[in-house]
Amino acid sequence: MSKYKKQRQTMNWEHKYDSLDFKKLLTILKDNRRDIQSNQQLYFDHDQDKLDIKDYYRGAQDLDLSSLALFYKFHTIVFHSHKNQLPYFLAKDLYLYTWVDLYPDGSAKSIYSSQLKDPESLLMEDNETLREKYDEFRKRSRKIQMNGFDSIKELKMFEDHFKMNTEHIVPQSWFDGAEPMKGDLHHLFVCEPDCNISRSNFPFADFDFYNPESENEPIQNNCGVTSGFEFEPEHGKGASARAMLYFFLRYPKRVKSEFKKKVNIPLLARWNEEFPPTLYERHRNQAIFYIQGNRNPFIDFPALAKRIDFL
Repeated sequence: MSKYKKQRQTMNWEHKYDSLDFKKLLTILKDNRRDIQSNQQLYFDHDQDKLDIKDYYRGAQDLDLSSLALFYKFHTIVFHSHKNQLPYFLAKDLYLYTWVDLYPDGSAKSIYSSQLKDPESLLMEDNETLREKYDEFRKRSRKIQMNGFDSIKELKMFEDHFKMNTEHIVPQSWFDGAEPMKGDLHHLFVCEPDCNISRSNFPFADFDFYNPESENEPIQNNCGVTSGFEFEPEHGKGASARAMLYFFLRYPKRVKSEFKKKVNIPLLARWNEEFPPTLYERHRNQAIFYIQGNRNPFIDFPALAKRIDFL
């Protein structure tokens, strides 16, 4: 790809706004969808991606290192290259819906249900949710001041009531919703609120009684199954696994121990192997690389998941 083309590819996603203008977001989305329909190379450039990978890792994947040394090597790479750390509202609205989570046809899909979503509708729904959230926040604030209710409990109920069309693969409660984790695009995916609620903040599991990959599976609820404080998604297992593995590589000490000890790393490594990266994931990785500055090594080198010893 020429330098000019690469500049064109990234210019719509650069962080230029002090505050997000809803009409501007819709314009960016429409422009991006139009551009990838006319030129699929703008969606994902295979040749450029190979060059980017070679330059980014500089042979780190071929080093003969111990599992732990390999962890630290790749942690150092993804940590130091994460130069553009975005706040959540900016990552979600300006980047996720308008470019990062788009499929080759310009549509979006919910990560756990794989249901088609119109990105424009996602923006509109979240915009309306924000308005409702603001109005309700003002009401609850007055109520708390007048009646002295448990503000923490009130705010928890408040947050649980207003869900966006976005899923944090590593739930926010695992890291107290802090930045830069909250806005890290590598683990943000489109997800309808119902599936978000079904998953809650539970770790992933593989239930013996549930096989969503089988055509004969009787449970078809377009999200997955929650049982015993664990969740198995109906779709998106590979992408979810790689996103969570990235998170533990990038932020090894930021997940609370009470949650971290429940994570089944061997299961994530197996899903990573059974459901290899798709064109959609490779597009995401390339797009996020141009936005944040860092990559997900488990998309670039899936076999790495079984070579690394996670902390």
